[in-house]
Amino acid sequence: MDNQGRSMAGQVCFRIGQFILLAGEICFIVAIATSYWVVRPVINFKKEGINPNETVVTQNFGIFHACRQPVVTAGDDHGRHLCGALWDNLNYISPHAARYVQFVMIIAALLYGVGVVLEIIQLVPIHKYRNFIAKNRMVEMFSSIATVLVLQGILIFAGEIKSKAQRVSGQEQEQSGWSFIIAVIGLLLCIIGLVLVTMFRELPIPGLEKEGGSWLKATKKRTDTTSSSRLDS
Repeated sequence: MDNQGRSMAGQVCFRIGQFILLAGEICFIVAIATSYWVVRPVINFKKEGINPNETVVTQNFGIFHACRQPVVTAGDDHGRHLCGALWDNLNYISPHAARYVQFVMIIAALLYGVGVVLEIIQLVPIHKYRNFIAKNRMVEMFSSIATVLVLQGILIFAGEIKSKAQRVSGQEQEQSGWSFIIAVIGLLLCIIGLVLVTMFRELPIPGLEKEGGSWLKATKKRTDTTSSSRLDS
């Protein structure tokens, strides 16, 4: 494959990496905004001998909210979900651990947002800012920190919240919900996207005689047209 073919392949891989990274970030936002990280089976209050007015029976919960199992009354076949703060609707968890997980997830979302804004800025035809952002790997830096925070948040959620939260009789077979699955998929997509973006982003090279370059692509000499135009100026 000649230099032009390798350059085009590198650009395609870079754009694919950007798309995968953005898809992972969208999955992450959807996951933290929903409360189906853990789903528990619906129980029969009378059969289990539980008074829902005295015992908190959580049906599903996520990073920020938890929902209790609705109490079905006469004339209401479905009942009404009572959702609220995680530590108010889920017994025997550490509020400090829950708040920390929420904190790191919010910071991660903000950092992902900064990364997206910086990618958009690089589309502006101002070489000074575009080269500075690319040369210093600013998008990769913010997105990498965010991805590490997401991984930390997921691990703490699984170890300090999911495993230690109280379960009532009949809820032993709880399962990971679709929100948690989307979060894990988003994390994997962000990692893959970051690898591709880091490997194939073309970096600005200072000097009059070279341009381009990335981890997998050697720098090349500037075209004669560019050089002659600079000499004329």
